[in-house]
Amino acid sequence: MSNSASLAYYWDIIDAIVRSRGGKTQKYHYFEEFWHTIEDTHKNRLIILQAPTGAGKTEATLTPFLWDLINGERRWHSLLYVLPTRSLVFNMFYRICKTLNVCKQLFEVPRVVIDYDYGGFIPFKAFLEGDITVTTYDTLVYTFYGFRSYGHHLLLSVGKISGSFVILDEVQLLQDSQWYSLTLLPYHIANLVTFGATVILMTATLPRILTEEIFEALEIPTLRWNIKHPYVSVNTDPNKNVIRRGKLDVFTEDGCLLNNVSKIARDYEKPLLLVFNTVERAVEAYRSLVDSGYGNARLLHSRLVSEERKIREEFFEKNPSSPDLIVVATQVVEAGIDYDFKTIATEISPVDSLIQRLGRCARRSDGEAIVYMDWKQAEHVYPRKVIEETIKVIDTNSLAESVRNVSVASNLINSVYRKETVEELRNEELEELKRTLGFLKTFSEKIFYSRNLVEDRALGLLRLGIEIRCILLPQNIYQVVLKRLEVSKDDARINFPSNQTIDLITKNHLSLSIRKLRRDLDVPALKHKVGGGEFYLTIFSSASEKDKDEIVFKVNKYSDLFTALKSNSWRISSLFIINPSYYLVERDYHLGLVKPYG
Repeated sequence: MSNSASLAYYWDIIDAIVRSRGGKTQKYHYFEEFWHTIEDTHKNRLIILQAPTGAGKTEATLTPFLWDLINGERRWHSLLYVLPTRSLVFNMFYRICKTLNVCKQLFEVPRVVIDYDYGGFIPFKAFLEGDITVTTYDTLVYTFYGFRSYGHHLLLSVGKISGSFVILDEVQLLQDSQWYSLTLLPYHIANLVTFGATVILMTATLPRILTEEIFEALEIPTLRWNIKHPYVSVNTDPNKNVIRRGKLDVFTEDGCLLNNVSKIARDYEKPLLLVFNTVERAVEAYRSLVDSGYGNARLLHSRLVSEERKIREEFFEKNPSSPDLIVVATQVVEAGIDYDFKTIATEISPVDSLIQRLGRCARRSDGEAIVYMDWKQAEHVYPRKVIEETIKVIDTNSLAESVRNVSVASNLINSVYRKETVEELRNEELEELKRTLGFLKTFSEKIFYSRNLVEDRALGLLRLGIEIRCILLPQNIYQVVLKRLEVSKDDARINFPSNQTIDLITKNHLSLSIRKLRRDLDVPALKHKVGGGEFYLTIFSSASEKDKDEIVFKVNKYSDLFTALKSNSWRISSLFIINPSYYLVERDYHLGLVKPYG
């Protein structure tokens, strides 16, 4: 089939998706530029796609794979859609399911297996299987390198990912205070390309230094693909792609957002979004609004149990218009929330983060944004150096234009993330970076003959620090656990119906991120009074040997968190039990794990 005929069918798919959502198709020029580029998959193994928020990047990248399904062709073994957080995985999974249903109704689509995988806590969870899998960066990385394999089947994961269509979305959310994740990302991309994956890296905010280091990684002899330049960039040209959005007016204010919540709620148009840098301040602002009589205030942050957070994020899909809505949130709204807020007020944050936040406003109608400039609002959350550089370059006109013009956004971002600034950030963890980079750069040489490829499971392959996976047990089960531990010397065992177990775990988990594992590390929200002492409790599930319909919960207790983390580091299904007195629920509304450290 000719290229022009394929493009016509691609637009048919886009039109069907957009109309199913009540919208009208806008034929952005960059769609066709991307589609032309993807046609030659043997040459272009990495495509960097930059387009503003709300410009249809997801649909543009999904369409070639959907066309293959409709047409009965398979240029790629499977599609892996990769996102930085579990909540975004859930959102994208349901979004793609809806897209597939539309395609099935209008086109002849064979049976498609779609799954999601975010690391999972169930020992028999299949990973990265299906024609389409929505997953996280962490899950992709640890699966690809064999850290999540069962037994010694390290090559199964590489075989699955090789020849797949891998979309790396919202990469800007991987950024951390030491530039750790973004230092390693170029080498992960190079390894994926080396093993035959087609990689699409897409974002609205990508620093130039990151693209330069990706290209450098692809030129390393041990990682180089057999084509000299297997990459290409596709950017939205503002002269050809006029992004359809409302007009955004941006203002800056001195002082703190928290001190002005009541004034903003009273004086500015709704729907209103308030973005804080910490969970604690977000909860304080939410409480203030509720106490002032704002009945349609909603709270969203990362320390809510999974089911509650999922319900709150689904609200935006199910309620496209709510004129009196006030959403109080943290950084979790920087991606994945497609809602037309009329006003946004935010604490100061790094310039790329600000652009993402402002992109939630004026998506379809005009809007206003207020940035509160007191740098203390970012203290202990973001590097002070980055905040100082952001304050220097902030210009309200440029910020307003950055949400629709990638060139303006790039200029702002590159003014902050200069090479010397990035080097200063990653010097804090230089030794850990060197150790992990040594593994990544030699992976393609070792994989086929090394028997001890994954001998060091302590490597931070993507993030610096430790993710503590936690579960909030229902009160009745929690009390049973405590009673069993009272009479047991070391651990307790509880049998539970397997169908209820999966529901229990998937609905009640959350994660805490710890920057460094220290022997004196203490998290009071994970400590429990058992007998005459305080202990950390972990729960591990496994299939019952006697009854196939039962799961055995084994609960262990530890006197300190360091020992507990070390003892459970190899168990992908091990969870720390949350002390329920730290997880706040007021007026039947979850406030979450507000202050886990005290």
